[in-house]
Amino acid sequence: MKSIVIIFHKRLNFLILFFSFLLLNCESYVEVDLPDSHITHEMVFNDIGTVEATLANIYSKLVNDVLVCGDTHGVSILMGSYADELKTYNTNIPEFQFYQNSLLATNLEVVSLWNKSYNLIYAANSIIEGLENSTISNSVKNRLIGEAIFLRTFIHFYLQNLFGEIPYVTSTDYFTNGTIGKVSRTEAYTSMINDLKVVKELMPVVNSDIYRIRASYDAVRSLLARVYLYNNEWQLAELEADFIINSGNYEWVDSLDEVFFKGSTGTIWQLMPIDEGLPTKEGQNFIFTNTPPLNRALSENLLEAFEPGDMRKEKWLGSVSSESHLWYFPYKYKQNTNESVSSEYSIMIRLEELYLIRAEARLKQGNLDGAIVDINKIRNRAGLPDVLDGNEDELMDAILQERRIELFSELGHRFFDLKRTGKINTVLSPLKLGWNSTDVLLPIPESELLLNPNLLPQNPGY
Repeated sequence: MKSIVIIFHKRLNFLILFFSFLLLNCESYVEVDLPDSHITHEMVFNDIGTVEATLANIYSKLVNDVLVCGDTHGVSILMGSYADELKTYNTNIPEFQFYQNSLLATNLEVVSLWNKSYNLIYAANSIIEGLENSTISNSVKNRLIGEAIFLRTFIHFYLQNLFGEIPYVTSTDYFTNGTIGKVSRTEAYTSMINDLKVVKELMPVVNSDIYRIRASYDAVRSLLARVYLYNNEWQLAELEADFIINSGNYEWVDSLDEVFFKGSTGTIWQLMPIDEGLPTKEGQNFIFTNTPPLNRALSENLLEAFEPGDMRKEKWLGSVSSESHLWYFPYKYKQNTNESVSSEYSIMIRLEELYLIRAEARLKQGNLDGAIVDINKIRNRAGLPDVLDGNEDELMDAILQERRIELFSELGHRFFDLKRTGKINTVLSPLKLGWNSTDVLLPIPESELLLNPNLLPQNPGY
């Protein structure tokens, strides 16, 4: 299968440039609307190449600039700083307000997280609506619609966990979006689950994408497992995670050195750099060689959380020292310069998360032995001894410990885990001088509240 980036570059003509500019470069998502143009609908949505290019632009924005990108615009760095994974040194970047937990509703990165995410949701909705009456074959149309709905759901998942009650946007209608209100957490998760159930029926079961850089049937079921877990639907979370683990499509990676290679057999979904040969944004932004760190380093608290003998500390941490101090950085992604071929892509979902989802889901259903098996699957690869027994609370702590160490610096998992398990105030209050209980939510951008009063009230504390 051709890379989506190659397709994007080859098929990007004036129409798509105009279309992408219209969708993705406005100041606020409520100001976006498709032109009333037969050319746009008929030419874009009846031609596979131009639809693919538009879809590719969403993937490209995600990996390079929006929400889950590995630089200062993405949740790996922002929420790692906001929680207890990273220490920010540069006081002149918007990220520093995240580290100090002193966010304002005008913070540039908060505004970016909101606006750019909703712009991509709008782009996904335009694909979904445009393909409804398209002459493209049903099998291809279903796949493209499925990918667009998946991406829309994926973005809504992050927005809900960052901002709390949010608009769940499923239309490109200008007037609807301009006055849309927020939905409750329950309503948001119901919409995500319903959307992902639809996508399960649309996507082809067999994924021919060798590097898994497109949304797939397995990625859908993996995200569904995560959503069920967050929504406390333990049996369904276990069912979806178990399907992926036992599907035969993925192989457990025994070597910690090989987990983040682009050809890793445990990767379920990843995003490739805009050009082959480039490093990941994570590699570029986490790795540093000068002292003291210019922007950020791993927190002492995270470093102390590694158990003695945990090989992940040796394999997944890099360090730089001066005469008097030693700093560590995430070293999961090791390429940080341009090469002839990219050795790594940015991983969004990997097999290890599904084992941890299943462990927690089993535990919550009283299957302690099954949970222990999955916990030990993660621990043994890291060179750690088995967990042999424990009550529910002790095993839950063991799962959260493995999630913390296994998924550190990845996509805000630590912040979300503390929040969804109700531990966030207990853990962060002693560590973060600026922490308040209302910091469990980011502020809704002030500019959005001014444009659409139906988004009021502002989140508490702002």
